[in-house]
Amino acid sequence: MRHRILRCLWVPMMLLALLMGGCTAGPSDRPAVAVRDANLPPQRFQQALPSSPPLPPAGDYYRNSLPWRDCTGAISTGLGLASPRRVECSEIRVDTAADRPVFGNSLHLDLTRVGDGPAPLVVVGEASGEPGTVRAARLAQQLPPALLDRFTLIGMARRGTGPSEPLDCIPKTTRNQIIGIDSDPTQAGQLDSLLDITRVAIETCVQDLGEVLTTINSTGAADDLEQLRVALNAPVLNVISQGEASRTVTEFALRYPSSVGRVVLDGAVDPTLDDVAAAEASLVATDAGYTAFAADCVARGCPLGADPRAALLTLADGLRRNPLRIGWQLITAGIAYQAVLDTVGEPERWPQLAHALAAARSGDGAELAAIVTPILTTDRGLPARFDPALATHCNDTPTRVPPERAQQLARQWQQRSALFGPLFAGRLLLCSAWPVPSPPPESEVRALPPVLVVATAGDPVTPAEGARRTAQSMASATLVTWQGQAHGALPRSPCVADLVTRFLMDASVPRQGTLCPP
Repeated sequence: MRHRILRCLWVPMMLLALLMGGCTAGPSDRPAVAVRDANLPPQRFQQALPSSPPLPPAGDYYRNSLPWRDCTGAISTGLGLASPRRVECSEIRVDTAADRPVFGNSLHLDLTRVGDGPAPLVVVGEASGEPGTVRAARLAQQLPPALLDRFTLIGMARRGTGPSEPLDCIPKTTRNQIIGIDSDPTQAGQLDSLLDITRVAIETCVQDLGEVLTTINSTGAADDLEQLRVALNAPVLNVISQGEASRTVTEFALRYPSSVGRVVLDGAVDPTLDDVAAAEASLVATDAGYTAFAADCVARGCPLGADPRAALLTLADGLRRNPLRIGWQLITAGIAYQAVLDTVGEPERWPQLAHALAAARSGDGAELAAIVTPILTTDRGLPARFDPALATHCNDTPTRVPPERAQQLARQWQQRSALFGPLFAGRLLLCSAWPVPSPPPESEVRALPPVLVVATAGDPVTPAEGARRTAQSMASATLVTWQGQAHGALPRSPCVADLVTRFLMDASVPRQGTLCPP
């Protein structure tokens, strides 16, 4: 029995960029710096960490174990550009509770594959972002071609994120209302409105989906990876994840250690923080990210003027008094801030953001509406992102923040970031009416093969500190840091792409703490 499913808007964010010291005489205590320069000696690699098992063979998979069909056109639509490579699609049915299957409680997950390599390389995306099916096709265009001769990229849409069985139980106008509330402490009743609207939306989802709703989480997605491995008839799964998807992949490694191949975690979230601490770290990271955007904008001749921070505050105040309407969408201060959140981690889209904010300041909110459309409604054949992201986030955290605490944090965090403090405090209420999840079953701690963790120093979505703590929590992990400004280093950093390619293809593990230049 198929179930419809849901989606969201919210992801953790960033910390401060790494500061590099100057040159010193004698040996350096600084980490090795990986560069791409033919005149310099090659970066040294170690074959495996002494305390961990060696990297397993990349393995292979049975290409005909699932009924694949050509879907290049549909995926090209999702990408927003033509795919130069053939893309094939399939789907698998997974039990929503793999450890205690219940008849009828199953979901269909969409899959894509690109490349002709014998080994499977699974791509897992964030619940709030581009699904793994589309991201796999995008990475296939950007990673070294040799990688696709060795591996087949297999994109997996997480529960509720694909078109086969989307989580879709909140009306698009209600999603617009929820995102549109910006939690300004000077606006009386904003948090109460957010709490009321969200409660009604969640109650509707619970009525529609029952216990299946609570299985949309990272632990369930980890079980899905194991079910995918079995369906592919592969001895191990090699996996690349981005951002918040690190929870799924690390849980997969803990629950199914013998199924783990070569794993890359790009921009992992901090496993040590509760929801409040994670939100505070995120607002600091987002604020720093907007500062980087503002500097870049001014250097380009910014349409927002000499002070893009002041321009955003002025725009938000204006939208609180006079919101704009574009069709069914109401463009409020919250929508403007959401447009920033959606693009601040993608420097290639900064000109689009600057132009959209400037247009809204002149009374045209169409460009802001276009930026947030993928969150709110079906776009390019892909379901809205709001519902599955909300479900995944709320099912992954037991934290439930009362409105009084959110109001207090809104005032406190406004002192840290006038732009984003109240916004992040208010969004702590999104899970208040959500059923509190049961703790996931304890996994036996066993030795894992080397895992490559990639941090981006200026990541405004998943702070670099989260990747560092993820690496510290795994005895076999090696941390590589790109000194760039974006959400995720792949494929933006040629240096990181080179290290990841060597790790996947040659089992070459970089030196611990390797730095890649901006």
